[in-house]
Amino acid sequence: MPRRGFFLQGRTRWLFVGLALVFSLMLLTYLLECAPAADGNGSLPGIAGEMYSKEYYQALLQEQEEHYKSRATSLKRQIAQLKQELQEMSEKLRLAHEKKQSAGNGAGHQGTKEQPSNDLLEFLHSQIDKAEVVAGAKLPSEYAVVPFESFNSMKVYQLEMGLTRHPEEKPIRKDRRDELVEVIEAGLEVINNPDDDDEEQENRGSEKLLFSDTDFVEGFYRTERDKGSHYELFYKKPESVSYHHITLFRPFGPLMKVKVETQDVSRTIINIIVPLSGRTEAFAQFIENYKDFGFGMTCQYKSDFLTIGGFDLEVRGWGGEDVHLYRKYLHGDLIVIRTPVPSLFHLWHEKHCVDELTPEQYRMCIQSKAMNEASHPHLGMLVFREEIEAHLRKQAFRTNHEPEA
Repeated sequence: MPRRGFFLQGRTRWLFVGLALVFSLMLLTYLLECAPAADGNGSLPGIAGEMYSKEYYQALLQEQEEHYKSRATSLKRQIAQLKQELQEMSEKLRLAHEKKQSAGNGAGHQGTKEQPSNDLLEFLHSQIDKAEVVAGAKLPSEYAVVPFESFNSMKVYQLEMGLTRHPEEKPIRKDRRDELVEVIEAGLEVINNPDDDDEEQENRGSEKLLFSDTDFVEGFYRTERDKGSHYELFYKKPESVSYHHITLFRPFGPLMKVKVETQDVSRTIINIIVPLSGRTEAFAQFIENYKDFGFGMTCQYKSDFLTIGGFDLEVRGWGGEDVHLYRKYLHGDLIVIRTPVPSLFHLWHEKHCVDELTPEQYRMCIQSKAMNEASHPHLGMLVFREEIEAHLRKQAFRTNHEPEA
C-alpha cells in the first residue's frame, strides 16, 4: 500500500506540471499572436520613437467635435432652407394647379410659373451690382458717404450712436444681435465648407484648417437702405500668419404691399385745453382734492393708456414717470414707432434741479439740462472759456507788439 500511494502521488505531480506547461505555452502563443505591436502604431508619422501624447488625442477629438458641430449647424440651416423652399414650391404648385384649371393651358403656364422666381433672383443679383461692394461710386461730398460700423464677437463700434449715445456697446437689440451672429456663422460656413472653385483655390496653399467662432477677428458692415447690407469679415488662426477675408452681401428684395385701408377721422374727438374762464371757485375746490403729481407731456389714445396700466404713481419728484410709461408700452403687445416729428418742438425754458431729488433723479435732471441748454459745440465754448480768453489775449499782445514795417 505505501508503495502504491507513492506512485499515485508522483503521477499527480507530473500531471500538474504538464498542465502548467500547456497553460504557459497557450499564454505565450496568445501574447505573440494577439498583442498589439508596440513599434508599428506607437510613434507619430515621420517621427521615429516619439509616442502619442494625451494632448494630441484631446486636440484631435476637439477638432473632430468642432467639425461635427459646424456640419450640424450647416445641415440645420440647409434643412430650414429646404423646408422653406418646399413650402414655397407647394404654394406655387397649388397656384399653378388653380391657374391650369382656370386657363386650361398647361404649356403656357409652365413659363409663367418659373418667371417670378427668375425675376426675383435677377433682381437680387442686380442689387449687388448697384451697391458699393466691388467698386466705389463717385459721391458729391463727404456727407454722402455711408459709414461702416466695426464689430467683433462681443461689441459693436458705431458712429451713429442712437439712444444710448455710446460709441462702443454690446448689441442690445435682438435683431441686431441675431444679425451679427448669423453673419459670423455664414462666414464660417463659407470657409469650412467651400464651393468647388473656392476649394481648389484653398488647396493651392497650405493644408485645410477647421475654423470656429473663436477664430473670428473683426468685421465691418454698413447698410445702403435701397440696396442691402454689406459685410466684410476676417478670420485668423492664432498660430497662422494669414487671414481669411470673406465678403457677404444681404440684398434687399422689392417692395411688397401689405395692406391698404382708409381711416375715417371725421368723428374723432379731440380734447383741447383752454385757459380757465370763470368758475374759479369750482376749480379751487377741485384743486383741494387733487393729488399733486408731475407728468411729462404725452399725447396718447385713452384705450392704449388704460391697456398698459397708466402712469406709475409711485414716482416722486422730477423725472422717471415718462420713462416708466414708455417701458410699459414696450412690455405690452402694441407696436412702438420711435421717430422724430418735424413740427413738434420742445421750447427752451430754464430748468432747476432741486436738492430734494434722489441722486438718480438729480443726475437725470442735470443731463436733461445739459442736452437742452445748448448745442454740444456751444457747451464746449462755455467749458473752455478761460482757454479761449487766454488765447485771445495772447493774439492781441502779439498784434500790439509787432514791429511796424
